Amino acid sequence: MRSPAVQLGGQWWLVGTAGAVRADDPDFVAALDALATAAAAADRAVADLRPRTVTPPWPGGRR
Repeated sequence: MRSPAVQLGGQWWLVGTAGAVRADDPDFVAALDALATAAAAADRAVADLRPRTVTPPWPGGRR
């Protein structure tokens, strides 16, 4: 996921072509924290869906 918000040194920053601004609003920071937690959980769920092996589970490799 790409976002103009990045977390550096425990603080959220909004980054644009003109520079960066630290996010100070507690409600906004809480929303960014929740989004980051949800994105990490989604990444883990997708990784769990991927096959763990490329070897076919049946003998001979064909059905």
